[in-house]
Amino acid sequence: MAQRLPAPAPVVRLIPELIEYAAERHGERPFLLRYVAGAWQGYTFMSAARAVRAFAALLEREGVRPGARVGLQADNRPEWGIAYLAILATGAVVVPLDALLKDQEVGEILATSEASHAIGDARHLSVLQAAKASRRPGLTLLSLDADQGLPHFEQAQREHAAAPTRTPRAEPNDLAVILFTSGTTGLAKGVMLSHHNLLSNVECVARTFEFGSYDRFLSILPLHHTFESTGGLLCPMRVGASVCYARGLASRELREDMQSSGATLFIGVPLLYEKLMTAIEKGIGDAPLPGKLFARTLLGLTKLLRVTTGLRVGRTLAAPLRKKAGLDKLRMFVTGAAPFAPEVFWKYIDLGWPMLEGYGLTETSPVVCANRPPNPTPGAVGWPMPGIEVRIHEPDAEGDGEIVVRGPNIMLGYWRQQEQTDAVLQDGWFHTGDLGRVQADGRVKITGRLKNMIATAAGKKIYPEEIEVQLANSPYMLEVVVAGGRDARNEREEVHAHIFPNMPALEDLARAQGKTADDAFVEKVLKAEVQTRCESLAPYKHVKRVIIRRYEFGKTTTGKIRRGPAMLVDAPLAV
Repeated sequence: MAQRLPAPAPVVRLIPELIEYAAERHGERPFLLRYVAGAWQGYTFMSAARAVRAFAALLEREGVRPGARVGLQADNRPEWGIAYLAILATGAVVVPLDALLKDQEVGEILATSEASHAIGDARHLSVLQAAKASRRPGLTLLSLDADQGLPHFEQAQREHAAAPTRTPRAEPNDLAVILFTSGTTGLAKGVMLSHHNLLSNVECVARTFEFGSYDRFLSILPLHHTFESTGGLLCPMRVGASVCYARGLASRELREDMQSSGATLFIGVPLLYEKLMTAIEKGIGDAPLPGKLFARTLLGLTKLLRVTTGLRVGRTLAAPLRKKAGLDKLRMFVTGAAPFAPEVFWKYIDLGWPMLEGYGLTETSPVVCANRPPNPTPGAVGWPMPGIEVRIHEPDAEGDGEIVVRGPNIMLGYWRQQEQTDAVLQDGWFHTGDLGRVQADGRVKITGRLKNMIATAAGKKIYPEEIEVQLANSPYMLEVVVAGGRDARNEREEVHAHIFPNMPALEDLARAQGKTADDAFVEKVLKAEVQTRCESLAPYKHVKRVIIRRYEFGKTTTGKIRRGPAMLVDAPLAV
């Protein structure tokens, strides 16, 4: 069992009290910001607290009552967080909705949660109206934007500007948020988190990581996910940090937002960091010869010193490169949600950016484990957070087994699904479905997912994630998924790699060799890459077949590849 440290007590009892706590301590310091007319502007802690009070008053006037479920569907923006807090301030329950869901999926969630109200921005109100018409006729709609013919956010700020600080309308263990993991009919599974679940996790993060009122987050992941709403909204509020909402995932805008916002911290998923590193390396490769040589010499020296002496000098030696790129204020990256390739990890370290890898699930509010600053290392997701216990259930001879978790962050259960709740919550322990082991240093290492496991005819268990990490940083692969597949005789299961190739890199390689990047060339190069990169693995884990795709894999809104049978379909992504 991984060591358990005492759980720190939250500084407030209820989530909406956190904005009043922050306003009292940080006043007119900037809090929630958007990019408007060439500048970052928005809400201070004090003005955000006033806005929450005003919108909560409007919600109550429109019939929101304690315990009611209120849907929230909007793009990332300051008002998303204010609406989230205002719903909770009335004693109601927030039902965050994926901004990419269509009306059928939204209708399923609103009907399943028995929502009485829903809040949307201008872009999503048509979805909410269609969902209301088809599945929830009695639903009351409100808008974050004016001119929609509905009660709206600006109206609340005018009519309830003097709304007082509110009396608590809930208890710490009351339901606060229902997070649905799917909108598909019959499969919508609502994770129920209490005020105490979330606040205990916020306090763990605030006490464990080195960040505070001097920091500024650049928020890019969707707020309806608990990774971002806890890590990129509630945690900054707790410590007095600012949050800037990125305009989007387009590389140019993201790079500009990183520069202009003065961001010091960034929360992302491995795929995002891999693409960002590819863009950084392309920028170096496209630079004029003197700049290119200077950058490569500096990075080569930082890597050499790290490998030979263990010293991490990228923070100092690579400072000119970060400054030239306008990213000199960024001091730390946080990643989770999927395995992170060690090769990419060390590239960030050599550029002077610590990469903190962690582990969590929606059902755990979400953070369970995390590496600690200042000198994180790859290969494991870190130590359990204070107050959280982690153990390996029924480990095999190598120490691998299902990761189970116990602590104040564990969900109340699944909404109206007692059988599913009982299947994963046993004697106070949450069964994650993830496989792993506890290392000698106490850090938890993830080895795979129970449902993704490949079982060979020889009885060997293979976890695709272990192989994907080996392949993830190939310059010739943009995306790769390892999955079980049938052999040529359709008799046994074997390891297959589905690859979306990096065609520009393959075309460059073909030109350098005086060849054409046709299908045969691409297949030959990728098969050789797979074979070389799997040499360090046991033979039974080697990839037996390479399937080359024409199109990207479908993604979740956090940037993770959607696994399952649909993943194998090689078709254009829906727009």
